[in-house]
Amino acid sequence: MSHANPTPVRVGMTGTFAGKAYTIIARVVMGMDDEGETYYWNEFYLSDSSDRIAMLVCEEVYGAQQWRLFTEFTPTTPLTTAQAATQQIGYHVNLDGVSAEVTVVDETRVYEIEGNAPDWVSVGDEAKYFNAEASGKMWVVSWSGDEVEYYRGMQLHPEAVAQALRLPPASFKTASASSGSRGGGGLSPGVRSALWVFAVIGFTVFNFHRAGFFNHPVSFSSVAPPPVVQRQPAPPPPLTVGSNVTLDGKAFRVVDHRVVECTKVNAQWSSHQYQVADDTGETNLLILRAQPNSSSWQLFKPIAPARPPTPLVAAAMRAGETVTIEGFHGSISELFMSRTVTNSGASSDALSGGLTYHYLAQTNATSLLASWNGERIVFHRGLPVAKHTP
Repeated sequence: MSHANPTPVRVGMTGTFAGKAYTIIARVVMGMDDEGETYYWNEFYLSDSSDRIAMLVCEEVYGAQQWRLFTEFTPTTPLTTAQAATQQIGYHVNLDGVSAEVTVVDETRVYEIEGNAPDWVSVGDEAKYFNAEASGKMWVVSWSGDEVEYYRGMQLHPEAVAQALRLPPASFKTASASSGSRGGGGLSPGVRSALWVFAVIGFTVFNFHRAGFFNHPVSFSSVAPPPVVQRQPAPPPPLTVGSNVTLDGKAFRVVDHRVVECTKVNAQWSSHQYQVADDTGETNLLILRAQPNSSSWQLFKPIAPARPPTPLVAAAMRAGETVTIEGFHGSISELFMSRTVTNSGASSDALSGGLTYHYLAQTNATSLLASWNGERIVFHRGLPVAKHTP
């Protein structure tokens, strides 16, 4: 197989992922052996000018380029190489405060390097690794010698990669139902995903292949594509710009309406988001379907923390972590990204175009919505709407 770059991504490009700016410093061709046959994929090393490195991984599955982003982290419970080497499929590990099941144990090799890879990556390097997953999340542990590295993984639709790097979406390969290629996939050093992934508009959805985790030869040509999580379109808009609405007995006027497409691992849904103004002119954010599979209304008031966290801090938050901001104290329940599909009216606090990233934290009664891009972050405190007219 040729080691040429099959993607429009190039060393030296800059982009923003999860609100964090990166420069692509190297492309590494990785491979693994499966019963005498080698499968290859590409990993792009991303630098944020600190000691932390991220990897943008591309492999071909069903003829489509599937993308994942891996970021390095320090586990709450580190493992020695001896402990890592004892892991087997079906074991459970706790790296990030979550009990995760080991789904893959394997090893990889570096075949080619373009650009300036980190000092610890060289052609011919071999490393062992295992993947663990829980609740749609993925962790990767890799080791060579006495060094153990840890990464969190997330999936990116090609459109998200294109937007992050300011490239034409059409330059990225999309799924082909007639293709029969097989992907190896992974992360250097020593990372290979046990996921079969299938592209849907807006994002890539995980579908786990649990019959052997690539320990036995499988022919894609004889295996039907896995089922995908269906997109949840927005319901008909219940309000229009200029109309009046009463929310829990208080009157508001609709000044802006957006249809927003939201995506997280294993879910994609569209919501109606309205800016509504009260009699004093203060605007609030009214959301129909802030979460997938929900038909509820929530009214969010903007808040301005005296010392707000930066977008970089928000991008590092994880589900289950505690957030304390302006008297709110709750746990993060959702991490997702969004893009505006349609917009009518004039929103005063919407972030600029492109992808926006969010976390939703909750208590028993209230919610906190954080929204950010590479430039700024905004916060809203929310309550469910018990009664609305119309």
